[in-house]
Order: sequence, then structure tokens, then C-alpha cells
Amino acid sequence: MSETVNLISPVAGTSVPAFNRRSGLGASLTVLALGLSTLVLSTLGGPASLSPSLCYGDDPVFSGPQAGEPLPPLKLRGVYDDAAGKEFDPVAQADGKPTLLVFVHKLTRPGLGLARGLTNYAKSLDESPNYAAIVWLNDDQAEAEAYLTRARRSLNLQVPVGISVDGGEGPGAYGLNRNVELTVLVAKEGKVVANYALIQPSMSDGVKIAGALANTLGTTPPTAEELQKVAYPGRATKMRQRAKGRE
Repeated sequence: MSETVNLISPVAGTSVPAFNRRSGLGASLTVLALGLSTLVLSTLGGPASLSPSLCYGDDPVFSGPQAGEPLPPLKLRGVYDDAAGKEFDPVAQADGKPTLLVFVHKLTRPGLGLARGLTNYAKSLDESPNYAAIVWLNDDQAEAEAYLTRARRSLNLQVPVGISVDGGEGPGAYGLNRNVELTVLVAKEGKVVANYALIQPSMSDGVKIAGALANTLGTTPPTAEELQKVAYPGRATKMRQRAKGRE
């Protein structure tokens, strides 16, 4: 039985057709074509010569505006509290302050931990004005709203959460890549200073991303332990209670 494999091409993280992983001519030619395209792009100064947000194997993966580019307007439909059902633009609300935007293309437990840890960290910096928001991407806005409302307590997100009115692809001006799980942007004065396209997010990514936000604020970056604590508030207390119960 053959195994179908999807690859990410070196051109802006787009997908190339799947092929059957056999030791046949089709597979060999596909791999050769990918290698040649990477070589040509490197020679011509294309995407392979840039600093990608993340690499999948040897291929760069891009999602969202890159460092130095402006943050385009972003229309979201609010989910919680006073913002529920109302459209808002987090870029306008940030008003040039250091900004953290976490785009959720799909959700896993590690991705949720990272998104919550980063946004909770941003919210904890009361002495350093900044803005953070979660951008939910889904083709079915009603389904997304129902899930976010139902799961509010377990998600435990402390910053504004909005669903993109442009569906699962997000606004075209952002050039988001739905093959990644999270796209995280750090910006200041309306321009991106750091971009992270994460296929398999983990808390190890969080230290670097939180460090980029801390740099825009001129504050000391958090340690991995500090980030874990804000990502999973109350975990230490629960563990102590469980340990005490076993005594």
C-alpha cells in the first residue's frame, strides 16, 4: 500500500500536489523538482534567501505580513462580553502600541497553551501599555461563535477574542497560510517587528515570541517557567492539592 504525502513548496508556503511515496519515477521526479526550485529561488534571491517565519524541513513557510510591513486593517466579530456580536478592528484599537496578534487557524492543546500563555503574559504587563488579541479563523462563523461561547471557561482567554469576518483564510491583505496552526505577529507603531508561522506550536516557541514583545516594551523577557505559569494558571495549586490528597 502506498502512502500519500502532502509537501509544502518553497514558494510562500503553498502546497504542491500529493504523490505516492514509492520508489518509482513519479516520486523521484517530484523530489527532484522541489530541490531544483529551492536552488533557483536561492540563486535569484527569492523566498529561500529570506528569513522565513518557520521552516518545514528545508522549505520556508510564510504566513502573514513580514517584519517591516504594515498591519492592514482587520475586521473581527467580537465574541465575549460587551464586544459580543459587534465588529471591531484590533489594529485600530492598538493605536500604535506594542501589539500581539495570535491568529488561530486550528486548535490543539499545545497551541491553546501557547496562545493563552502569550496573551496572558501581554495582559500581565500593566505597567507597559500594550495590546493583545486572539483572531479566530473559521469558514463557519456561527459554528466558531458557538464553540468559543461553549468552551469559554476551559479556554480561559483573558484578551479580546474575535472571529475574522473573512472566513478561514482571513483577510486577503494579510496573506495568511491556513496550513499552519498559529500565526503570531508582534508589532509596534502599526508595523510588524516579528512574525512566527507555527505548524506544530509548543511552549518552547513562546519564550522567543514573548521575548520579541518584551523587546518592544523595553522590559525583561519572561523565563520558560514564568510563561508556563501564566499559560496554565492554577496548575501548581491543583498539583499541590492532588499531592496532599494522596498523602
